[in-house]
Amino acid sequence: MSTKKRNEEMAYEKVKRAIMLKRLNPGQRITEDWVSKELNMSRTPIRAAFKRLENEKLIELVPNRGAVVHNPSNKELEDVFNLRTVLETYAAGLAIPKLTNKDLEVLKDLLEQEEAAYRKKDFEEFMRVNGLIHAYPAKVADNKFLLHEIETLNQWSDCYLILRDEFYSTPIDEVKSIPEHKEIVLKLEERDTSGVEAAIRSHMSSTLKDLSLRTSIFN
Repeated sequence: MSTKKRNEEMAYEKVKRAIMLKRLNPGQRITEDWVSKELNMSRTPIRAAFKRLENEKLIELVPNRGAVVHNPSNKELEDVFNLRTVLETYAAGLAIPKLTNKDLEVLKDLLEQEEAAYRKKDFEEFMRVNGLIHAYPAKVADNKFLLHEIETLNQWSDCYLILRDEFYSTPIDEVKSIPEHKEIVLKLEERDTSGVEAAIRSHMSSTLKDLSLRTSIFN
């Protein structure tokens, strides 16, 4: 890896980590000068790092202001989670007739990986596995267009989790998403279409409510 790419990676990780640890809050400005002094590097790789973070929806590059930590509105959250609810309940309905025992083994293994990541406080691994769980029914349904849309919306949701989720301070026995995911998988295993749709709606509603409450702190 070249020095330029290495410095870009360092700047990217520095800012992303600060956002994940809530050292940088939504709406807060991030200057190239601050990153440059913290890491003792020129501004060129920092600009490239900012562009990557903008693509991941973690920051916004605002004219005449520079880089600002993304501050999603409640409407933005509602739009994403309402659309996810529609697409993921549809995907689950398509997947149920096609589910194999192997698919259920994969889902149960993902549930174990998710819980292990939470216990280790590995946020990035937790988000990765979370995304795989949510996208798996669309994969089983063998609908590449549906899968693409769900994965894209999951990327937006990852942004909201990084910005709003209390991952590092919430004990595992107070986490809602892990038992909610287990309920979704259970209903898939039972081939209960109405049950899995209800479980997905409940999970999305619960997550949206929690994230919306935290959003109000910064608005």
